[in-house]
Order: sequence, then C-alpha cells, then structure tokens
Amino acid sequence: MRSKGKLLIGILTFIVVLVLSFSYLLPIYVMIMTSLKTPMEISQREYLIPSVKLHFENYTKAFKLIRSSLLNSTIISFFVTGLSAFLGGLGGYYLSRFRTRFSRILFILVGIALYLPYQAVLIPLVQFMAKTRLALTHFGLIFSYSILNVPLASILMGTFFLSIPRELEEAAEMDGATKPQIFFKVVSPVALPGYASTAILVFTQVWNEFLLALTLSTPKTTTIQVKLAEVKGSFVALYNIQMAAAIIGVVIPILFFLLLGKYFIRGILAGALKG
Repeated sequence: MRSKGKLLIGILTFIVVLVLSFSYLLPIYVMIMTSLKTPMEISQREYLIPSVKLHFENYTKAFKLIRSSLLNSTIISFFVTGLSAFLGGLGGYYLSRFRTRFSRILFILVGIALYLPYQAVLIPLVQFMAKTRLALTHFGLIFSYSILNVPLASILMGTFFLSIPRELEEAAEMDGATKPQIFFKVVSPVALPGYASTAILVFTQVWNEFLLALTLSTPKTTTIQVKLAEVKGSFVALYNIQMAAAIIGVVIPILFFLLLGKYFIRGILAGALKG
C-alpha cells in the first residue's frame, strides 16, 4: 500500500510539474515564434504554428533599434549592482554585528524603506534629482536606483552575515586584525554566496524597472524596458520586431544569472539554515 501511495504521489507530482512547466514555457514559445515571422503572418493569429521561412533578420533590425538602450541598461545595472552590493555589505555587517540602540532603530528604518513602495517616493525623488541637476543623466538613474536598492542589499547581506560564526572574527581579532581587516579579509570572502545572491536580485530589479526609467530618462539615457515599449511602432504594430528585441534584452540578465547562479540558492538559504 505504501509503495502504491508513493507511486501515486509521484505520478501526481509529475503531472503538476508538467502542466506548470507547459504553462510557463508556452508564452516563451509563442514569443520566439512571433519574433521569426512577418507582420502578415502574425495577423493570421496562428501563434503556435512556426513560419515556413524563419526571418532571422528581425533580430538584426531589433538589435539596431535597441543597441544604445541595451548599452545604457548594462552600464546602469552593473554600476547599481556593484554599489548596492558594496554598501549593502557594509550596512548589513553593521546591522548584524553591532547590537546598539542606534543600530536597532536603523534596522527598523531600513526595513521600512525596504517595504515601502518606491512609487510613494517617486515625486520627491524626481524633485531632488531636478534640483541637484542629476535628472535625465546616467548618474541620476544610477543614484536613484542605488537609493532604492541599498536597503534591500543591506537586509539580505545582514541575514547572511548572521549565519557566519563569530568565532572567525574573534580569532582574527585575537591575531590583531582591525574591524576593516576582519570585514574585508575574513568575512567578505566567506560571504561571497550572499554577495552573489544580492547581486542577482538587485541586477534583475534594476534591469526590469520601467516607471522610474520612463520618468528620468532621455533619448540618450533610455533603458531597454522603455525602449521595448517604443519598438512596437506608432502606426503599425511590429510585434515581430518587439518580440525579437525582448529576447535580445534578456540575454545579458541570463548570462549574469548563469555566472553567479551556483551561489544563488546557497546565499538565499544561508539565513534560514542558521541554527
């Protein structure tokens, strides 16, 4: 009876996973097929049927349209990810290791900033960017995204630092190491999975963000998400070019995830596995 029950559970699990996988992959399949068709073929609404002739030139046209925006998003996302990981590491280490009254108050404030919808601070942020003349520049977008993502990075890194045994720091302190030396030479190398997980989450959020980029960008600083909304066309809906551009736009985040993905689960679960 137990073996039959396990077999039944296994079959049901397989069916559920298969259905969910199909539901997830179907839109991606339609997206790829659409990117290889002509507007005439798309108008026939046969989305699941591949084109007789695959039009790979759509990707060439799409890349020419989004090339500058792709570069803008790459520059902004990598800069913000680096700053957020570095400042978040410092902030998370302070929040996790220095249990003072000030640190507890700061932890609450960081938590509020983390869960506060950024749309609520969009108007003050834009006004600040305008008064400091940082609006409509690459640095303005980098600064704005850093403000929004450093709290997240601090909480994530703080959670990871809690899983690191204090004995490592105590041993280094007994050998005469200072606090900065302990952080950079002892704690940070051990915390690389946490940094990788934080970097992936921050990079993905910045790359996919639309509203702030739409508000603060210019034709010279347009990010990939804003450009994708424009690629479709004003008079004729060029969905084949838009889908091709969207596929090109996910290449860099996928490569970034593949580069750091092996550390992702380890870093996310580090705090949960403590104790």
